[in-house]
Amino acid sequence: MRRTLALSTLVALSAMTEAHAQTWINLSPASGPMPSARRNASAVFDPVENRMVIFAGTPSGAASVLNDVWGFDLDTNTWINLTPAPGPPAPAPRLFPASIYDPFARQMIMWSGQASGVFFNDVWSFDLTANTWSQFTPTGGPPNVRYGVGYTFDPIARELVTFAGFTNLGRFHDVWRFNDQADTWTDVSPGTGPGERCLHAACYDARRHRMIMYAGQNNFGALDDLWALDLDTDTWTQFSPAVKPSGRFFASMIYDAANHRAIVFGGQTSLNLVNHVWLFDLWTNKWTQAAPGGTPPSPRAGAAAIYDGAHDRMIVFGGSDGVARNDVWALAGLSSIVTDAPQVIPSLELHANHPNPFNPATTIRFDIGKSGRATLRIYDVHGGLVRTLFDEVRPTGSGAATWDGRNDAGHPVSSGVYLYRLTSGGEVRARKMVLIK
Repeated sequence: MRRTLALSTLVALSAMTEAHAQTWINLSPASGPMPSARRNASAVFDPVENRMVIFAGTPSGAASVLNDVWGFDLDTNTWINLTPAPGPPAPAPRLFPASIYDPFARQMIMWSGQASGVFFNDVWSFDLTANTWSQFTPTGGPPNVRYGVGYTFDPIARELVTFAGFTNLGRFHDVWRFNDQADTWTDVSPGTGPGERCLHAACYDARRHRMIMYAGQNNFGALDDLWALDLDTDTWTQFSPAVKPSGRFFASMIYDAANHRAIVFGGQTSLNLVNHVWLFDLWTNKWTQAAPGGTPPSPRAGAAAIYDGAHDRMIVFGGSDGVARNDVWALAGLSSIVTDAPQVIPSLELHANHPNPFNPATTIRFDIGKSGRATLRIYDVHGGLVRTLFDEVRPTGSGAATWDGRNDAGHPVSSGVYLYRLTSGGEVRARKMVLIK
């Protein structure tokens, strides 16, 4: 059970270094097969095999890049080479690819990156069951070739979301979505938001369905800003904490789901490489610098990282401290620092459906503050009941339901405006959505 701290103590923690923190543990195997040393690889967490999967990177720069795939077993701390046999199809070697885990198809989707004299905007799928590559041939767009993007996976829309990046044409500040089912790129760039940049970090806020984006680099040097992209509306909001880490790029970032916060490790500041750990609490919107016990990884940039929620830890691979590394580290005991005041889930929240407009289906997210009977129903504009998505006892917490555009009889309904209405504990919330055929 998590400790409860007085609010005054929590305020103090947000502006100072925590004395009793997590612990660094070196998980690097002493022998056996292992990937070569590298920086700027990508990493995803494969929950089916309970492993970290890494792809590509470089030992020394764009002139010597890799395209191998490795899995690190989080139970045995051993590596297995997942690289398919040489020959097509396979992505070209590169550094700084953007890779996400798609749980619906059990695939790693990868796009972008850089090699010597070339930037990429190709999109690939790595089948995590068969260990094979296949290339997408998207319609729409595509985004300009680039590397150094911030990215995440939107599990509601089932889309890769990517922001900004760099080429020899300069830096970008656009937002794109890739839908693997439709094999389509869509430019969803809002009118306002973060400035042009590259080499920034990002993670997915599962509680509030947002991409959290941190820092990076522009023409003037290292950045220190922090933003949230609402994945329901594709709009940006900037955080303005009073205390924050120094600007940096090539940092590693994960979302700590158990504690609803982003965790940042390492990176390159304007002055040097660092191995700091910073926690950004997404309840209170405040930074806390941690001081983990144990022997830490060397100060470095370009490390890959994943969140291992089952073991309450952050896993970090490789990076460069002036020399490329292939070590594996665990920042264990993430929950040993409490950075938030006890939170109360709002009594009832109904979020915007996504996508909207939609065809053929859309997802509706909601938060219920107290367990009890709840209903979620769809109505036409005249108030006629179209579909009951649920009418049952629901637990406290967040949830989601999908409407497939059919009525209670299972028949498709016509295009038009529909209302969705959530009731629980005597409270009611309602919103509009549009079905287009």
